[in-house]
Amino acid sequence: MTIGHVTADGHARIQVVVEDSNEGTRDVEALLDTGFKGALALPAKRIAELGLKRRGQVTAVLASGEERNVPTYRATVREGGTRHSAVVAEAGEPLVGMRLLWGFNVRLQCVDGGQVDLERL
Repeated sequence: MTIGHVTADGHARIQVVVEDSNEGTRDVEALLDTGFKGALALPAKRIAELGLKRRGQVTAVLASGEERNVPTYRATVREGGTRHSAVVAEAGEPLVGMRLLWGFNVRLQCVDGGQVDLERL
């Protein structure tokens, strides 16, 4: 199943469906970040739009090595034909991490406009 595309600057962007607090759904385009061990990260504004409930906080280690405490939330996410609960960390941009992709095979066509495909293992 195709879930995204590769951009001209070499980033893999994928679509994730997140359920909001009213049981509706919202499409979120996020950067695939294999260095992010969590499931999903979203900006505070998007978290508020979705009406997600705060869960707690985690200490995140940024690419620069800086540690930062960030709020976490609980969301229901649909991807790869499955629906499951995921922890959402607050971040500056939407990111999909390895926890959300665990148990799937991800295939990237590393060219401008290339497909990002996902299949369950």
